[in-house]
Amino acid sequence: MTEEREPGFQEPIEYEEECENCEVRVAAICQSCGMPMNSAADYGGGNEDNNCCVHCCCEDGSLKSYEEVHQSMISLFMKTRGLDKERAEQAARDYMATMPAWIGR
Repeated sequence: MTEEREPGFQEPIEYEEECENCEVRVAAICQSCGMPMNSAADYGGGNEDNNCCVHCCCEDGSLKSYEEVHQSMISLFMKTRGLDKERAEQAARDYMATMPAWIGR
């Protein structure tokens, strides 16, 4: 029986996957925010088996609440994209809706 996935679900990319035609390492991607995780320090709790990054996780590696991640993403979008708070809130909400950790939220 095939497990049905929500539209937009992405299987985690394996750490240090190599491109067949090049010598580029492909990092795992945080399932909460999309950040590339290149080293153990990037993974939530420092655990390379974690599907989420250090920014989206508590110190023990557990996923922060939607609200906490959303607030962090709003701040990031305001700083890096120059968005006002209202637009940053909507952009963060729209983006997070596409991430596997938050699909269906």
